[in-house]
Amino acid sequence: MDGFELQSQTELAYSSNGWRGLVAEQWSELLADYEAWRSANPGELVVEHRSRQVSRVETAQGRLYVKEILALTDASLRGRAPGSFLKWVLRPSRALAAWRVSQKLLQAGFHCALPVLAIRRRGFLGYPQDVFITEDVQAKALDELFGDMSLEEKTRLARLLGSQIARLHQAGFVHGDCIMRNLCLDKQGNLIYLDNDRSKKCGRLAFSRSRRNLAQLGYSARRTGADAGFVRLMFEVYAEALAWKPQYKRKTIERLEAGIERRLEQRRQADLRK
Repeated sequence: MDGFELQSQTELAYSSNGWRGLVAEQWSELLADYEAWRSANPGELVVEHRSRQVSRVETAQGRLYVKEILALTDASLRGRAPGSFLKWVLRPSRALAAWRVSQKLLQAGFHCALPVLAIRRRGFLGYPQDVFITEDVQAKALDELFGDMSLEEKTRLARLLGSQIARLHQAGFVHGDCIMRNLCLDKQGNLIYLDNDRSKKCGRLAFSRSRRNLAQLGYSARRTGADAGFVRLMFEVYAEALAWKPQYKRKTIERLEAGIERRLEQRRQADLRK
């Protein structure tokens, strides 16, 4: 059953046309036959890659986001990453992992999209396909909000990001893809974490994973239009929240900033070659 187990009364075991997994109780009637529902409700495609696609679907109960995952990476579907292909076939369901980490985030007091359905089906020769559906968070992503923010609002955002990512890491979580479009800000000023199918609860957080989140977010912020000062402030607030010693703080932030500048230059050179 690829690890699907019932863990609370709000979750129901799901089984339909070879799909097995979990469904939120309040959505179980609507999604009783996923394939029939999906055929009747294709929605609007908002993300499309060979390995995954995301659709926005309107329902009488509210807007849903449907993520269909076919592989770990696009390259594995082209035969260029056999290790990734094998890992996808053998690993437990990513949809279930997203469900579980979302529940843990919510229980720990963080904000994320509420999970609705997490299912997997194995087809020819056991090749898996996952589906993960969440409710709409009713908030805009930071990459949409940033351009219209005033300097004061951007300063507040840098401080918020630094403190909240530190809080996330202190709680033992690491985000799978910590970039501006995967973070939302609601009207109450809460930071909302999206796209959690690669997020993890790690207990004692590994150094490399936490720094990777900072590098991801710093680079994404610069690509969104933030200047180096915004990123520096975000890193400094993060360091203060984790009580880094001055020398360690300086060296770590400098390394992060240098890595971001290298990536930005590589991107500029790649754009020039197009």
